Amino acid sequence: MSQQNKNVLIYGGSGQLGTNIVQYFNSKGWSTFSVDFKDNPQATWNSALNAQSSTKDNTASVTKALKTNNVELHAVICVAGGWLMGSVKDDSIFEGVDKMFNFNVQSAIAASHLAANFLQPGGLLVLTGAQAALGPTPSMVAYGITKAATHHLIASIAGSESGVPQNTSVVGIVPICLDTATNRQSMPNANFANWTPLSELADKLYQWSEGKDRPTSGTLVTVETKDSKTTYNSIPASSLFNTERTS
Repeated sequence: MSQQNKNVLIYGGSGQLGTNIVQYFNSKGWSTFSVDFKDNPQATWNSALNAQSSTKDNTASVTKALKTNNVELHAVICVAGGWLMGSVKDDSIFEGVDKMFNFNVQSAIAASHLAANFLQPGGLLVLTGAQAALGPTPSMVAYGITKAATHHLIASIAGSESGVPQNTSVVGIVPICLDTATNRQSMPNANFANWTPLSELADKLYQWSEGKDRPTSGTLVTVETKDSKTTYNSIPASSLFNTERTS
């Protein structure tokens, strides 16, 4: 595989946002590498995950394919994940936590592991957090705690001795509501002007990947759209956690 073009790996590249990101980066001349449970025919290259395999085994398969194709990545973007309602009172809370852990935390860990091993120095790693998980989530505990774990992961990887290549920028996107077909079907009476278009976010991710207005490493970037205007605000991920040690 030619290394002349820049290469981006999209973890969750067959989802609605992932597909849009693949399309956008393709249009800018990047080679796109989609990792998901089904192939994205628009991607330059695909690695299909096996639902019956562990995250470790699936990641090993992706690693083998990247090595076989001698791929050097310039950006890794993880937009895989899931959402689930449920409180600690629910009998299904245990299954819910397991499910959200696999969808949200394991996917972020897998993308981070791939970035640590294949990202070029000065590259970009983007993980997906959640606005709701910036505070308590009593009615969606499994979702909230796994997204909070993702925020912690971002703060951790951005620190020294984290294993990522030199000068890697680790950034979390924290969207409020994306304008997807699924969201429109489930909330048909909502004000779509307050939802972030997928193309808007794809463009922002592309700009960061090219080094333009890239946030400081370890930043969570909230994404909010109001009256069709999208704003981005930065929060240091480490500010969410008490880093003072007590004896």
